[in-house]
Amino acid sequence: MESPAPQSQLMDLPPERPLSLRNQTCVYCGLALSPGNKTREHVIGRRFVPDGKLQGQWNLILNACRPCNSHKANLEDDISAITLQPDSWGRYGHDDVSAIEDAQRKAKDSRSRRTRKVVKDSSERINLQGTLGPGINLSFQYSSPPQIDDNRSFELARLQLMAFFYMQTYNHETRRGGYWLHGYHPVMTTNRSDWGNPLMVGFMRTIKSWDCRLLAISADGFFKLIIRKHLLAETWAWALEWNHNRRLIGFFGELDPAQAIVDSLPRLEVKTVYQAPNESLSYRVETPLKEDEDTLFLVFDETGQPDA
Repeated sequence: MESPAPQSQLMDLPPERPLSLRNQTCVYCGLALSPGNKTREHVIGRRFVPDGKLQGQWNLILNACRPCNSHKANLEDDISAITLQPDSWGRYGHDDVSAIEDAQRKAKDSRSRRTRKVVKDSSERINLQGTLGPGINLSFQYSSPPQIDDNRSFELARLQLMAFFYMQTYNHETRRGGYWLHGYHPVMTTNRSDWGNPLMVGFMRTIKSWDCRLLAISADGFFKLIIRKHLLAETWAWALEWNHNRRLIGFFGELDPAQAIVDSLPRLEVKTVYQAPNESLSYRVETPLKEDEDTLFLVFDETGQPDA
C-alpha cells in the first residue's frame, strides 16, 4: 500500500487535550470500519501510564477494529505493570509518590504473560553451576525484577508507532491515514540502568542530526516518543520511553540504510567467565546514562542548541 510522506514541519498541538481523529479504516490493520467492529482507541493507553497522568494532557484518540484494540490492550497490561516496577535495588526512575502507589497496585493485579503469575510474584531467579578447573566448582544465583518478553515489547512499540505515523499522514477529507512502506526494524530495548550502553548512545548520537518529524511527550513524562527521518533515504529512526523505565529504539522504512547504521554502531562487550563444550557463563556490565548527556528526546535548532 502506497503511503504519503508524513509532514516535514513540526506542528505545535495543544498540550492540555487529546487530538481526536474520526478515521474510517483501522489504524493498525487497515480494515474498513463499520459500527459493528469499530472502537475508540487511546494510543497512549489510559492504564498504560500511572493512574491520572493523562488527565489534562495530550493523547491521540482514533478508531481501531475490535481485534486490534484487544490485542494492544493485552500487550499493555503486564508491560505497563512491569515497567512501573523498581529495579533490582528498589530504585524508581522518578520520585512520584502516586505513581509508586499505582505501581504497587498493578503488581498485585496484573499477570505476567511470561511467568503466568501476578507481577509481584514474577521475579526471576537464575541458578548456574559449573566447574572452573580441577577441584574448583562454581555456583551462582541471580535474582532479577519481573521481565518482559522483547518480542511483545517491540510489538506494542510497532502499534504505537503505526498510530502516530497514521496521524502524520492523515487526510481529513478521506478520513484515512497512511502506513509506512518497507519494514519495521527494532534494534534494542533496555531498562534505565543500561540506557548508557555503547549501542544506545551510538544510536542517539547518530540520529541527532536527522529531521525530527514527531516529538510526543505526555503523561508527565511517563510516555515519550520521537521519530526522525534520514536526510536522504526513506528510512525513519524512532525511540520510545515508557514509564521512566524502559527505552526502545529502531527504524522503519528502507532496510539497507538502517542496517548500515546498525553495523556502524559500537558492539556490546560481553565477558565470558566460564566456557565448556556444553555450558558457559557470560555477562555484560550495564551502563547508566548521565542526565546531562541524554539527548534522545531533544530537538535542536540550527545552532545546535536544544529547541525550546
